[in-house]
Amino acid sequence: MSDAIERLEDVLIRFHEAVNAITPGIIDAWISDYPQYADAIRAEALEILKLPYHGGATAAEYQPRDYTAKVQAAVRRTTEQDSKAEVPDLRTMLERQDLDVRTFAAKLGIARSIVSDIGTGQIVPSTIPGWFKRAGAECLGCAIEWFEAILENSRPRALTAAFKASEPPTTGRARTWDEAIRASSMSEDRKAFWLTGRG
Repeated sequence: MSDAIERLEDVLIRFHEAVNAITPGIIDAWISDYPQYADAIRAEALEILKLPYHGGATAAEYQPRDYTAKVQAAVRRTTEQDSKAEVPDLRTMLERQDLDVRTFAAKLGIARSIVSDIGTGQIVPSTIPGWFKRAGAECLGCAIEWFEAILENSRPRALTAAFKASEPPTTGRARTWDEAIRASSMSEDRKAFWLTGRG
């Protein structure tokens, strides 16, 4: 069983354990926290609404909650619809939030060139520190794991050969986070912040 499926199971179990009364606000809150599992959360909310102990059942009708079969069925349904939630790249995610690179960079207080390079795969995702991931996830209103998947999915765009080019086009070497920050036009104190996570 993959990590993505295990994480979905964990989310759905916590959803069952935490939710006693389904309301639109509760569903929206969970979907906001786990946008990659929105369909599964909605489906589970509908299933919970159908259960007898959520419809004013008497104590005699109440059965202990066993989530195992329900969660496994939800995971199966989700994986049958799509083996993995489609992870957007950074630019697509920004568009979904009605943001552009400039606005997102300004909200984070980082150079636009850094965000642009992340979006085109010019910065190695594994070198991007946790403090940037936390800030980016918070700015976009998503889980850090989802933001990490977005960063991993942000790759260089396909290149096309230039007119009269004799060799196929190539991309330059992706830089590390530290290299990109040091080469940016940010002030020294902003560089220090993004290199260390401390102001």
